[in-house]
Amino acid sequence: MGQILDVSLDILIESGYEALSLREVARRCGVQIGAVTYYYKGRNDLLQDVLNMVLAPYGEKFGAIRAASDLSAEQKLERLIRLLLEDIQTKKTTRLFPHLWVLANHDPFVARAVDRIYVLERLTLNSLIAEINPHLSHQERETLAVFISASVAGSTMFVGFEKPWSTELPLYSAIACRALVDLVRTIKPEELEALGWRQGDAKPDWKTPTLLTAEDFQALLDEWEASSTEGDERP
Repeated sequence: MGQILDVSLDILIESGYEALSLREVARRCGVQIGAVTYYYKGRNDLLQDVLNMVLAPYGEKFGAIRAASDLSAEQKLERLIRLLLEDIQTKKTTRLFPHLWVLANHDPFVARAVDRIYVLERLTLNSLIAEINPHLSHQERETLAVFISASVAGSTMFVGFEKPWSTELPLYSAIACRALVDLVRTIKPEELEALGWRQGDAKPDWKTPTLLTAEDFQALLDEWEASSTEGDERP
């Protein structure tokens, strides 16, 4: 099964989602199609497991940052930003994620899968933002997390794998950390209001915008909180 997932990921990176089929996976694995359909009934089931495989290391790395007791919240946020920027320089991330962004515009299944990845990323961002700047409301904090996530992901076209500015990552990372960490530390609700955000318009029952069902979102939150607790208990 591990070979099936590895081959599927290679297909996605090299040729895109359109080239991913159970038959092509079987051909590249050198097995009969039945050896693949034994585990997967369709391409969506296979894609979900591939994305889960891709996502797992991120959860572990995010957890390690949260559990770093020798770092302040600001230092953890800086380390997270650097981790994400370094990751977009890999061939896997530069080739895979932009392709998924395009597919998410047309395929509801891919859209939900991608949303799940970024919700997990923002849960860690949200926790650090809350610690650094507790004056922000839940809605302000989550929106700031989206801005940071989008700022990093949007850098892919410039400093990603084999992109024109890829050699400038050390300087780019320094600027990004300076700007984003300082933004989290210093931004004030009253400044946001002066710039057009009226807190009076905020909805008391505001919830995180997501494509996930309420049940799936809660399950992901429970999973993240469990991993956070485990991280806190590490020696």
